[in-house]
Amino acid sequence: LVDHNEEKQMVKSLREHPDRKSRVVGLIDHHALSSSFSSDKPLFIDVRPWGSMSSIVAHMFLRNNKNPGKSIARLLMCAILSDTLNLQSVTTTDADRFAVAFLARIGEIENPDEVARLMFRAKTAWICDLGPYAMVRGDQKDFFVNGWRFGIAVLEVTTMSPVLQLADRLILELRTLKIEKGGGKIANELDFAFLFVVDVVKQCSVLLVCGGREFALASKAFKGCPHKIAKDGMPAPGSTIQASQTLIDVGPLVSRKAQFVPAFSETLNAGFQCHKLPVSSPKYV
Repeated sequence: LVDHNEEKQMVKSLREHPDRKSRVVGLIDHHALSSSFSSDKPLFIDVRPWGSMSSIVAHMFLRNNKNPGKSIARLLMCAILSDTLNLQSVTTTDADRFAVAFLARIGEIENPDEVARLMFRAKTAWICDLGPYAMVRGDQKDFFVNGWRFGIAVLEVTTMSPVLQLADRLILELRTLKIEKGGGKIANELDFAFLFVVDVVKQCSVLLVCGGREFALASKAFKGCPHKIAKDGMPAPGSTIQASQTLIDVGPLVSRKAQFVPAFSETLNAGFQCHKLPVSSPKYV
């Protein structure tokens, strides 16, 4: 497994395989080990708290005195620049910086910073061409904390304007996604669905809020952050939220792993309550 170890993030063919554990022979990752990850035999495991899994792979080439070659070096370098937001994310380590320098030399890249700018510019255009449905479901992960289920989607762009022009449709997709995740079972639906739009140039983010439950949690998780309407003229997406509460400016926060998830998790673990019980509760209505 590479860059993930949670069961729900595995490809369907592996996730549903009756003898899945026998097929997993190793793990290279930079995420926390999931409680669902285990094995029946010793595995090769290299998990480090670095900004990118590709930095670990680059280190493996070095450790084994192997040259990755020009094309692979370029791919790994771009992956690190993407993961670490051009080495600006709070998750960035000295190991990531070294890996970029090492890979740039092998890949014959004179200016990795320029490569990152061009890459994120192209990614912004690509993201907006996907349409709201895919934008909400692309880079999206689910979490379960203290009985509550929440999902976080992230869009990393060089300018927020094209994304926020679709805010009303994105919010509708978030509301749909909550139910869709249940697969026909209410207890498996999401309690909260969020979308963070990250400006990789200015290193700041805004959060799209699709309902009253989301606003109740987000306003406590990001206490003091200002909120406003996500798109001028859009109606309130639900009966328990105002249109003026559909966007929260979370300022310089940019990392799902290091900032967004911990903020929500801390609030949920602190006895969070709102007008609805968790969907997993037998008393949920």
